[in-house]
Amino acid sequence: MASERPSDGSGRDGREPRMPKDVQGLLQLCAGMSGSDTQNENTSFQEMTPERRKWLEEALENSTVSPVEEMKKAIGVIQDNDADVDDKVTAFETLVDWCEHIDFAIDFHKIGGFSIFQQSFESEEGEVRWSCLELIASLAQNNPYCQTAILQHGLMPTILKMLDTDSNPTVKVKALYAVSCLTRECEDGLNSFLSHDGFSVVMRAMQTDIEKVKIKSAFMLSAICSDNDKCKDIVCDIGMIDQLVGHLSEEHSNFHEHLLSAVLSIVRGHTRSLQQCSRPELNLISLLQQKVQDLKGKEQFQEEYEYALELLQLLQSSQGSTEQDVVR
Repeated sequence: MASERPSDGSGRDGREPRMPKDVQGLLQLCAGMSGSDTQNENTSFQEMTPERRKWLEEALENSTVSPVEEMKKAIGVIQDNDADVDDKVTAFETLVDWCEHIDFAIDFHKIGGFSIFQQSFESEEGEVRWSCLELIASLAQNNPYCQTAILQHGLMPTILKMLDTDSNPTVKVKALYAVSCLTRECEDGLNSFLSHDGFSVVMRAMQTDIEKVKIKSAFMLSAICSDNDKCKDIVCDIGMIDQLVGHLSEEHSNFHEHLLSAVLSIVRGHTRSLQQCSRPELNLISLLQQKVQDLKGKEQFQEEYEYALELLQLLQSSQGSTEQDVVR
């Protein structure tokens, strides 16, 4: 089994630079490679070494590659059951690079690229599963055509199941990323998320011991509920307010900042959720008063302090408290 690569972020430290996809990219790469040779003001031009000439000739030869052909090659590697895991992950990286461009992402769908998804989801290698989810997120991000195609392919429930049950933490993180890209400014994606009980899946994700999953779940909850009364009503219906407040009672962690941000997104301009937060049995006002006191003046917790203070003000205002009570 291949070792896991860095799970989050786009950096490829230590790897050879990819061949550029066009002449502009080639020029940029050449400039980058020669940067170390041009630090001196007295630098003079020298004859190109045989090694550099050979590299440049190969780069020029490959600078007019066909995106469709390159994607087909990558698809073939992923479909090959005998291919090495590292080769498959590299193929996914190639597809992500191309599919960051909307037109190439559409081409990926048109050439049958979606055929690799099910096979990849069923892979025993977590690296293959999360690489596939990262590709889906890249396809869906700000791309209405691919969002629709992914939903029509019936992938939302599969992705939610992976978020809910996969044993690999990075798979869970990438599943959240994919769901976020499918629901952002996409009404059909949001409706699919809701129809497959997505909020309950996110609620369970917050109960894991993986802080990154908890933080990203809260972040997505905040994004989905912002200015959406329908989603706020559902959150109230399934008892999510109680769980969110319950997490605030746990030992302090970085999760609390994102949790408070999510609660604020829900209660702002929404009387029902504000009333739920105000129930005496939740003891949220006392909890927030203590948090404000503990965090005040601590620069590293400034955002969390401001979230707690704003939520406290909203709750006390809803109960007719005076402004002085807020900071007492």
